[in-house]
Amino acid sequence: MFGMFKKKEVIQSIAQEVPKVLLRSFGDKHYYLPVEIDQVLAALNYKKENDLMRYKYAYGMFSNLENYEQLGLTDELGNYGHFQREVGKMLLNTPEPIDMHIYFAIAQKHHMTVS
Repeated sequence: MFGMFKKKEVIQSIAQEVPKVLLRSFGDKHYYLPVEIDQVLAALNYKKENDLMRYKYAYGMFSNLENYEQLGLTDELGNYGHFQREVGKMLLNTPEPIDMHIYFAIAQKHHMTVS
């Protein structure tokens, strides 16, 4: 149970922090390359060696199926579609995958409530 709570907490923080930096740094895309995600997480002061699961979740959330499979995330996070639906359930209580524009809106809403 604690693992699921921690996973949801990490996924929420990724959804709140990462999209606005992806948008600002790389423009409006449907998905982002792992190297772009790496750059954004590093810019947010995360270190891959210390925050590997955060990186994997971010890849799962913001990359496409091809990159997901190339990174071997199926073994760790499960099937791409299942992971996408799981994130949708955690963030918006919907069984549907979340597209980038919804992530942008989540990040914007969070930014407005924090400011």
